[in-house]
Amino acid sequence: MPSQHAIEIFALLNFAIVGLALVVQPGAWARYFEWMRREGEAGAVIYGLFCVLWGSLIVSFHPTWHGLLIILPAFGALQTIEGLVFLIFPGFGLRLISKFNAERLWLFRLLGLIALGLALYIYLILLPAGI
Repeated sequence: MPSQHAIEIFALLNFAIVGLALVVQPGAWARYFEWMRREGEAGAVIYGLFCVLWGSLIVSFHPTWHGLLIILPAFGALQTIEGLVFLIFPGFGLRLISKFNAERLWLFRLLGLIALGLALYIYLILLPAGI
């Protein structure tokens, strides 16, 4: 299996699983974000590393910036930039995630629905190709 196809399946699985978790367990995600804020810069580093790893993996193995799956390298680039912000400017990053809290569980669900939509989009693109 070519690496570009493998990262498409990787993204499909991750979007589906994380998206479902965001929709079903938004309170757990709110507590996770609250924990990261309490940890201060260390919490920002953890989140930043997740973003950089996820984003750079996609960008590295799906460098194709055309066609229907252009959304993957675009998402990967955004995640890499987000990770850079959290790692270089942790205070700013922590202020960004302060919007995600227990009083706004709908934000987690919205992100989950977007992730599930991305998973479905990738699936529908890959289905004719025989996944």
